[in-house]
Amino acid sequence: MMASSNVASNVSNGLVNAAIEKHWQRNTGLFLAAQNFFLFGSSSVFFAILWYIALKTSSGTWMMLATLAQSLPQILVSLWAGVWADRSNRRNLLMWATGMVTVVTLGIALMFYFGWRDLWLLLLIAAVRSMGTGVEMPVGNALLPQLTPRKQLTRMNGLNQLINAILLLITPIVSGLILGKLGIIFIFVVDVVTAGVGLLLLALIKVDPVVLDQQKATAGAVTSTLSQIGGGLKFTFNHSFMRWFMILIALAFIMVAPSSQLSTLFVKQTFGSRVMLLTLNELLWTAGATIGGIWISSHQQINHKVPVIAVALAVSGVAFFAMGIPEPFAVYLFFMFVSGIAMPIIQATSNILIQETVPSNMMGRVFSIFQIVSTGIYPIAMLFFGPLADVVAIKWLFMITGILLVGIAWWFNHTLASREQAPIK
Repeated sequence: MMASSNVASNVSNGLVNAAIEKHWQRNTGLFLAAQNFFLFGSSSVFFAILWYIALKTSSGTWMMLATLAQSLPQILVSLWAGVWADRSNRRNLLMWATGMVTVVTLGIALMFYFGWRDLWLLLLIAAVRSMGTGVEMPVGNALLPQLTPRKQLTRMNGLNQLINAILLLITPIVSGLILGKLGIIFIFVVDVVTAGVGLLLLALIKVDPVVLDQQKATAGAVTSTLSQIGGGLKFTFNHSFMRWFMILIALAFIMVAPSSQLSTLFVKQTFGSRVMLLTLNELLWTAGATIGGIWISSHQQINHKVPVIAVALAVSGVAFFAMGIPEPFAVYLFFMFVSGIAMPIIQATSNILIQETVPSNMMGRVFSIFQIVSTGIYPIAMLFFGPLADVVAIKWLFMITGILLVGIAWWFNHTLASREQAPIK
């Protein structure tokens, strides 16, 4: 009976792999293009809101509130999104989430345009977009291996990181010019246009019925959303490798939070409040991220992912420490550039590790947990670091967290390198 089941499973997997191979280049190309149109619009809104609030308030507490608005709703929705991703048509779910967020954002932006200029309205826009991101990230990360052959996942993740970095290289310039010359409302116009193009590209993706049938078959018979969330948590934290991976990634990204979320305020307080300085701050980071994306996409396969992630975390820690040392702006920008190189390597290699290790029927839920312990951990960290930045010089936060991040990188490699393994069954 077991042999018969294995044969049936192998036949099913063979049909799925053949279905993916058939149109993978077209589907993956459309998917990556759509995702990066969404990224361009979302990043424009993100930079505009963050800079607008930093320039208006010069407050660590307000930066904390902005971070909470942009991150906390992701935590509230992402576990549910992981379940939806494991039992729904992922392409359609991505389209619905993006479309609804765009419509709501446009409505709130019109309120802002017609006279409601309270900063709380911008926080509301950030919160709505964060909810959308809470759905889009686990669904998108789970959809990519559904469209792409396993042997191409490293290159496609690297290519995605490279395109991300190039767009993020352009986005601060565009956001700075629009914010400085036209005002924040025109940023929302850019967002609506790019979302519309992205939705059109997603609509052109053809997901083979064989792939969808296996996704439904492996989603399990349990219909309760809470039960399926519990199943995802149990799967992740009962497995030793995934449990320690999530715990250590969470600790690492807590240490990343000050340099990620307070760099705008640090530049304003240390070097001046000109929009150009804020633009260069983002520009050098994304220039580094471009190099990191090129490095990932140049590899057919990364065999030892844990050491690669650990080295990138350690490099980030050294860069954060150096950013806090009193120095000319050019030297600060150099280390911002170095930290930019490391981050897409951490993100892409972690994505590949999960995509190659976790079964398809659990992937959405595992990615939702990964989203919480990486980007979603920022609001929790900023509840501490934000108010602290109003009483302690931000440079000390950068230096101390940089040292701690190097220690976590060593712990990450020491704990997980020997446990890196084949896919979980």
